[in-house]
Amino acid sequence: MCFSANMSLGLGIVGFAASAVTFLDKKETLWVRSARAYAIFHFSLMELIQYFAYPVADQCGYGTNFFLSELSTYHICLQALAIMPALATYSSDPTALKRATQLGGSLSAVFLICSFLPNTWQLFTNGTDFIGELVSCLFMGKYHIAYAISSAYGELVTYGSLFALAMSGFLWKNNKRIATYHFIMAILTLYVPQWIFGVSTGEAAAIYCFYSIPITASFMPQFKKFFTAQSYDYESDEPLNENA
Repeated sequence: MCFSANMSLGLGIVGFAASAVTFLDKKETLWVRSARAYAIFHFSLMELIQYFAYPVADQCGYGTNFFLSELSTYHICLQALAIMPALATYSSDPTALKRATQLGGSLSAVFLICSFLPNTWQLFTNGTDFIGELVSCLFMGKYHIAYAISSAYGELVTYGSLFALAMSGFLWKNNKRIATYHFIMAILTLYVPQWIFGVSTGEAAAIYCFYSIPITASFMPQFKKFFTAQSYDYESDEPLNENA
């Protein structure tokens, strides 16, 4: 196996450490470092889910596999809330973080609602995505754990999540550096494995989670000088601090 349970566990632990370092960056306000730290923490949790999935892979529909599959569903639904605010913290727009949090929260709420609706409610029925009219399951792919996620309107959740992860950063002023980096990395880790290695869509998504901690490491304080458009004093942003 190219990837393993121990690698998932190790990467998850590294991710938790990176999240702690990011949160302790006292040069940023609480809201900025919380958004960045949570993005790293969120993807670190997925590594732990994958670690526990290895012993029960392919045991679809019952027991620990079913429990972890449900956790994976909620985790994927909450990705918009995790990643969009963090991307917005690098914008020179003082309202970007607040607006990204509202938009990300709204998208995640829609995705969560879809996960509870009948999975026969679909926009299309080509069955090419790993989210849709499926039995929720974590199973073994060629290189890594793969997902099958049960959800209504699977295309909406799939491409809505892709927007949140890879394109939402372009919404905010002077934010092209971090947005471009995440867009390129998302394409490389979500689609290239399918094109080159012939893996399933669900396995490619899990491979993305494997690389997501190095990707979200861009939120660590060591890299912020490169990704920040211009210095901005978030402490002076009274509307954000009052309403966040």
